[in-house]
Parts: sequence; structure tokens; C-alpha cells
Amino acid sequence: MDHVIMAVFGLNKDYTVALVGFTGTFLGAVVAFLGIRWQVKRQEREKQLDHATRECGKALLTLLRLFRKPEYEGGDVSESWKNDMTDQVDVLKLTIPLFPNDDLRERLNATVDILADWHYVVFEGPGQDEYPESGPVIREVLQHAIDCMGAVRRGVRRLPKEGKAFKTAKDNINEYWAYEADSRL
Repeated sequence: MDHVIMAVFGLNKDYTVALVGFTGTFLGAVVAFLGIRWQVKRQEREKQLDHATRECGKALLTLLRLFRKPEYEGGDVSESWKNDMTDQVDVLKLTIPLFPNDDLRERLNATVDILADWHYVVFEGPGQDEYPESGPVIREVLQHAIDCMGAVRRGVRRLPKEGKAFKTAKDNINEYWAYEADSRL
């Protein structure tokens, strides 16, 4: 049998052993290269996710603090407060696309949309008795966003369910804009 193989390939035994050794070495090098490349890409994704989590987390915590400030509770906010809020929302907008999880990006974008219209989260809609002012609603929305990021970082497959405050904020904002559209007609 060995003579047949050697006759087919026109090789003697020494060359066959060398060819098998070279082939094994070459295949091993290819597998090692692909493994290293996969590992580097995985580390880059992890680094990107860590960066996005850190930056989004800082922005969400800063926003939580902003919505606890006494000047906010009075209803009339200073220009400095508005600038701080805009800066943090901009950070969220820049880092949300870095998250690979589609559901998380959707939830965080909904949070940004709520923050953009935070004045209307208690617009005479559902939950107005439970949430007479926007501060508690916004703080719950921000805490929900933090909880969603934490769930993704822990590797949970499903995000936490939208809380009542989150749904109330979305519904009331949508109701406000529908009211505005109807009043213009």
C-alpha cells in the first residue's frame, strides 16, 4: 500500500514524511493564526463594550443627580442645568451605538427620547395621580436604563421589563405630541 501511494505521488518515503510534517505545521500555523485573530477581535469588542458601559453609566448617574437638584424641583431650571443635561444626553447619543445588543440600544434610545421631552412625562395622561411631577418619573426611567445596562453586562438574555414609570413617560409624551398635532389642525 505504501508503495502505491509513493508511486502515485512520485515520492520516496523520506519526502512523504517531510511533506506530512510540513502540512501539519502549516495547518497548525493557520489554526493558531485564526485563533489569535478571533481572540484579538473578542478583546476589542470587550474593550469597546467596557468603554460604552463606563461612559453611559457616568452620563446616566450624572443625569440622576441633575434631576435631584433643588433647582430642578422648582420647575425653572438654570442655563447651567440645561447645558449639563444636554452634555450628558449627547454622551448617551454617542455611546449607545457602541452596544452590540439591539434590545439595549432600543431601550437606551427610548430613554434619550424621554429625556428630550422630559417636560411632558406627566402630561395629563395615565399615572398623573401617581406621578404629579416629572422628577420621580425621570429618575425611575434613568434607573431602568442603568438596570438594563447592568443586565447586559451580567450576560442576562432578556432585559428587565419596562417599569410603570417608563411606560407612563412614553405614553404621556406620545399623548402630548398627538394633542399638539390635533390642536394645530
